[in-house]
Amino acid sequence: AELKHGRICMLATTGILVQEVIRLPGDAFSAKFALDAWAQAPRGGMLQILVAIGLIEMVSNRFAITATTMFQNPARVPGDLGFDP
Repeated sequence: AELKHGRICMLATTGILVQEVIRLPGDAFSAKFALDAWAQAPRGGMLQILVAIGLIEMVSNRFAITATTMFQNPARVPGDLGFDP
């Protein structure tokens, strides 16, 4: 989990830095700071993101979502998410 979450944090940091330089047109994208953008986003969009993240986590853990079942597979390798792009 540390590798996956570390990669997500690196992508988030890159997104924050890119946001300082590149702007999308429109009033919905006018927020300068990341926390302001979070407050301007529609609640339905935030709910969609939360559901998508939950589904990705469940599928990547093969629906073993409790702490006792998540690590039972002896063939599990940390950082191996089952794909190699």
